[in-house]
Amino acid sequence: MQTQHTTVLKLQVVADVICPWCFIGKRSLDKAIAILAGQGIEVELEWMPFELNPNLPLEGMDRRTFRSARFGSWENALAMDARAVAAGRPLGAVFNYDKQPRTSHTLAAHALLRLAWKEGGSSLQTRLAEAMFVAYFTEGQDLGDHGVLEALAAGVGMAAQAVERSASLQGDVRRREQAVLEAGVTSVPSYFMHDKPFFSGSQDPQGYVRLLSEAAAAQR
Repeated sequence: MQTQHTTVLKLQVVADVICPWCFIGKRSLDKAIAILAGQGIEVELEWMPFELNPNLPLEGMDRRTFRSARFGSWENALAMDARAVAAGRPLGAVFNYDKQPRTSHTLAAHALLRLAWKEGGSSLQTRLAEAMFVAYFTEGQDLGDHGVLEALAAGVGMAAQAVERSASLQGDVRRREQAVLEAGVTSVPSYFMHDKPFFSGSQDPQGYVRLLSEAAAAQR
């Protein structure tokens, strides 16, 4: 139960669900939020959309083909993957890139996350974001596949036809993306506090604790 001594921070996480450092950042932030709770600081998350590859075909693309072209060679892409695997391991962010054949288009996933926010607020949306990260990076599922998205929605307790209901929110996703770009976001994860730019880049747990503790002190 919230007491009069609890400080509530509204932290907006600008992220893409196929961004490895966003997955790593979430697992690190999870640990920080648990620490902050013991200090009387409650962190309410809102996941904000950012498409790393907005011009990708809606059906996605073979991962090796896409990443080889984007990063100059498959060897360069593998080196980047290895850095994410090493950074994620101590935080419990598991990357099984050998299971992942495609780079997914994420507009439909972001629209579903917006629906989760509308229907269940921070808790439901954050559970869905977690489920998407695990599905993509750990299980190798395609987040552009509406059947996959529907199963993930059901798994966190959303009503049937969630993907269909979320389709009308794709315009809202694009408007929110444009707003964060105009606010100066060029990479993810980036963070806003109460709708204002806060900081950018994944932190270790203590980094998040420090930044959020300072914000809580300023808010008090």
